Amino acid sequence: MRTRNLVCAVALVVSGCGGASSDSDSSDSQREAAEPRETVFDPLTSTIDRAEGVQQTVDEQAAEQRRQIEEAEQ
Repeated sequence: MRTRNLVCAVALVVSGCGGASSDSDSSDSQREAAEPRETVFDPLTSTIDRAEGVQQTVDEQAAEQRRQIEEAEQ
């Protein structure tokens, strides 16, 4: 009897962990289509984005300067 209860409990847990239905798939696509919400982290992420842009500019300028130096040495 105890084994049957255990098997039933395991079956219920496994069935509860099943895949999503088509209704939840449509709600997921609606969430993706909606604009992102503003969060408290937005100022931090925008600062990081600006810093990455500045780093890219510096890297490009350094590469250009190295190229000019190599041309001058030849």
